[in-house]
Amino acid sequence: MPIPPFDHNQVLPPHLGDPRSFAQLSPYPATSEEVCRHFATSPQRKVILLGLLAFRARCIQMGIAIGFQWLDGSFLENIEQSENRSPRDLDVVTFFEPPSDPAAAHLLVQNIGANFPDFLDSRLSKANFHLDHFPVNLRPPQASALVENTRYWTGLFSHRRNGIWKGMLRVDLNTAVDDATALSYLATVP
Repeated sequence: MPIPPFDHNQVLPPHLGDPRSFAQLSPYPATSEEVCRHFATSPQRKVILLGLLAFRARCIQMGIAIGFQWLDGSFLENIEQSENRSPRDLDVVTFFEPPSDPAAAHLLVQNIGANFPDFLDSRLSKANFHLDHFPVNLRPPQASALVENTRYWTGLFSHRRNGIWKGMLRVDLNTAVDDATALSYLATVP
């Protein structure tokens, strides 16, 4: 399914007609290439997308390969039209699955903290990648923590501050071919 166009509120629609149908419900599945082709409409947006692709590459280098990302924020709105400004960043929640072995999972988290603190600190991800990033571990000690995290991010990302409901995108992790194609496409965008 292609990324839907902006609706009359200048946002991605929260659903495509029937909110009871998973196929018509946000977050909409997309590839990194589709995201770049759809949203690389200005130099500012291109810089943000380059940051997203660099961040995704760094995730893979660090061993964060199983999971997906939810994309949202003013970047996924027609903010140029609705607020007469460019997007400042892209909001990203990375739902990731660490190794099932507790020792390996602990080592991964230590390695991320030491070598990729941007993954854990949204101030760093914003400064270095133009992303307001938040990680969610898909293997928390309790299932209720996963449900609460999902409830929080769905609630936060599913509407604008003024109450208008909106959609978001879902991009799988570890899609090197799509990411490389997206990067090649961005090289052609002025």
